[in-house]
Amino acid sequence: MVRSTAVRQANVFTSMVYVIAILIALALPHSGLTPLLSLFAPALSVVVLTFAATPKCDRGAIWRDMGLRRAGTGSWPAAVGFPIFFLSVAYGAAVVLGVATLRVGHLSPSEVVRSAPNFVLFTLVGPIIILGEEIGWRGYLLPRLQTLLPRPKAALVTGLIHGAFHLPAILLTTTYDSVGNRLIVAPVVVATITFAGIFYGWLRDRSGTIWPVAIAHNTANVVFSLGASAAITASPAALAYTAGESGIATLLAVASVGIWLFRKADVWHNTVRNNNSPSARPTGPRTAGAGSGSSRNRSLSLQDR
Repeated sequence: MVRSTAVRQANVFTSMVYVIAILIALALPHSGLTPLLSLFAPALSVVVLTFAATPKCDRGAIWRDMGLRRAGTGSWPAAVGFPIFFLSVAYGAAVVLGVATLRVGHLSPSEVVRSAPNFVLFTLVGPIIILGEEIGWRGYLLPRLQTLLPRPKAALVTGLIHGAFHLPAILLTTTYDSVGNRLIVAPVVVATITFAGIFYGWLRDRSGTIWPVAIAHNTANVVFSLGASAAITASPAALAYTAGESGIATLLAVASVGIWLFRKADVWHNTVRNNNSPSARPTGPRTAGAGSGSSRNRSLSLQDR
C-alpha cells in the first residue's frame, strides 16, 4: 500500500469513528445503550469507507486481509489466559490492599445453574459482537499504520487511538466507567487500553486474523465484569482506582505484558530470519489496498493456521 494512501485512510477512519462516538455520547448521555452503540462505530466506519471511498476492485482485499475465514486457534489460549491474568492481578491487589473482599464460592448450586446459560451465551456470542470494534481497530487501522511504522509501534499507536475513542463516553456520559474522578479515570483507562493494544496487535500478527483479538477483548470484558460482581467494597471509588478498567493495578499488569511483547515478541523481532525463509516469502502479486497483507505473508511460518 502506498504510504500516502495509508495516511489518508487512517486519518479518515479515525476522524469518522471519533465523530460518531462524540455524537452518540452527546445524544445519549444518560443511556445504558451508549457504550453498546459506540462499539459498532469502527465497523460502521469501515463499511462506509469500503463502499464510499474505495475502488470496487480493492474492496474485497480490505476484508480478506482481516483473516475472518481463519480461526487462529493456536492463539486462543493466550487470548483467554492473559485477560484472566489481568483479572487476577487487579482484584488480587484490591484484596491485598484491603480495598475489597471477594465473595468467591458463595453462590448456591441453583444460582450457578441459572447463571450458566447467560455466561455461556455471552462467552460464545460476545466475540462476534466485539467484532464491531475489532474490524475497525485491528482489522482496518492497524494494517495501515503498519505501512507507516514498525509493527510494534503501530500496535501501540492503534491502542492509543482505541483508548482515546473511549473519552467521549467517559467524559460526556454517566453510564461508562462512571465511578471515580474523571481526571483520574480517563487517563488510566486510555493508558490501559493503549498497552492492551500491543497485546491485541501481537495476537493479530501472530494469528493472521482478528478472531483471537475479538476473543481476548471479549474475555477481558467477561472477567472484569465477573470480578466487579464478586467484589465487596465499602468504597467503590477506591476499587475503581485499583481494579477494573480504570484500576492502577490493572494498568500495571497490562503494561508489563505489553512492554514485554513490544520488546521480545518473536513475530515482530525475528523479521530478518522470517524474510530469508523461503516459506515466508510472498507467493503472489501484491494487491492494492490489501494493507499489510504482504508483510503478513512474510511471517506465515509464525502464524496460526
